[in-house]
Amino acid sequence: MTRAPETLTTARLRGIRITAADRPLYRALWQEPDVVRTLGGPRSLAQIDAKIDRLVAMWQERGFGVYTLREGDCDCGYAGLAPTDAGGRDSVEVLYGFAPAVWRRGLATEVATELVRLALDVLALPEVCGFTWTENTGSRRVLERAGLVYRFEFERAELPHRYYSLARDGRADR
Repeated sequence: MTRAPETLTTARLRGIRITAADRPLYRALWQEPDVVRTLGGPRSLAQIDAKIDRLVAMWQERGFGVYTLREGDCDCGYAGLAPTDAGGRDSVEVLYGFAPAVWRRGLATEVATELVRLALDVLALPEVCGFTWTENTGSRRVLERAGLVYRFEFERAELPHRYYSLARDGRADR
C-alpha cells in the first residue's frame, strides 16, 4: 500500500500528520461557532476527543489522514483525506477546516488542490470526493476550484449537502 507523506507543503502552508498533542487546536476549532455552523453543529469535548482519536488512528489503518496546518508560526487549521460513505458512495473525502481569522484568503483552495493531487496522483485512488452543506458557498467554490465536479445533492446531519468528485481516469463519474 502506498502511504501518504507525513508532511504536506503548499505555497503558504505546512501540514504535519495529526497527533494527540494537537488536541487543543482541534478542540478550539470544533467549538468555534462560525466553524461548527457548517459542520452540523456543536460537539461536546468527549465527541471532539473521540474524533481526534479516530483521525490519529486513521494514519496507521489507512496510510493517509489529516494534517494539522501551520501558516508561518500560526496553527491555522487542518486538512486531509478520509474515507467516507457520504451520499451513499464509498470514496475518500478531501476535508479541511480553518480558523475564521484566515478565511477568504485562498488557503482552503490551496490545500484542497494539493490533496486532490495527492489522492489521485500519489496514492492512485480511483476517486476523490468532497461534500459540503448546500448553503456553504465558500466550500462549494473551494471544491470546484480544486477540480472536483458537482454530482448530486443529499441529506447529512439533517441538512442538504452537495457532493463533488473527480475520478483518477478523468471520467465524469464512476
